[in-house]
Amino acid sequence: MKMFDMHGAVLMDVASLERKGDDLVMKGKMMGAMPATIYIKPEEIWGAKSLLSWSVIWYLPIIVVKGWLRSRKQP
Repeated sequence: MKMFDMHGAVLMDVASLERKGDDLVMKGKMMGAMPATIYIKPEEIWGAKSLLSWSVIWYLPIIVVKGWLRSRKQP
């Protein structure tokens, strides 16, 4: 999975998302060069709920389907 800025530049290329104990561990490269291991704690996931508006929550199933359809079209 890649995360982009508004100009299309890759900010982070996520290689894996795993569980380690109670945390989620995301590994990847930031800005194409710097390896990064990011630990996400359960309380931070719970705190992220304030970032989600109802319009984002309603859009989540749509973006999953759009992503699946677009990934099938790529060679």
